[in-house]
Amino acid sequence: MHLKALLLAGAAFGLLGCVTSDDPSEGGFFNGVSGISSGTYEGRIAEREQSVDEAEARNEALATEQARLSSQISSARSELAKLKLRILNQRNAAGSLDAGTEARVQSVLNAQPAGRTQSEHLAALRKTITDAKALSADLAKLSG
Repeated sequence: MHLKALLLAGAAFGLLGCVTSDDPSEGGFFNGVSGISSGTYEGRIAEREQSVDEAEARNEALATEQARLSSQISSARSELAKLKLRILNQRNAAGSLDAGTEARVQSVLNAQPAGRTQSEHLAALRKTITDAKALSADLAKLSG
């Protein structure tokens, strides 16, 4: 009886040497025992938690940048509206901007930057800001 237990324990330890993967998804009892005893699972968990922490930090940074860019767009739109009003007041006539300039003003004022991903959305916000700055410069030249 003692010999059977010894042989069974020997066979179990011998099979532990047959473990072929540290990946729990590739499973099996002996892979699980090996992963637990070697600390591999804890290492994988720590690695995944670090990846989650990095992703959350990146998302937070992107959200902060998005808020900053949205604020810049609001400021640029306000500045454009003021410049347009000043030009119209100087000319004493409503709608005195040429059609192309008026279309650019309306395009920037009504822009709704979007994107399928957060990176695309941020790129659209940056483009809107660039367009607004260029238009502001053009309107500033018109207002004298």
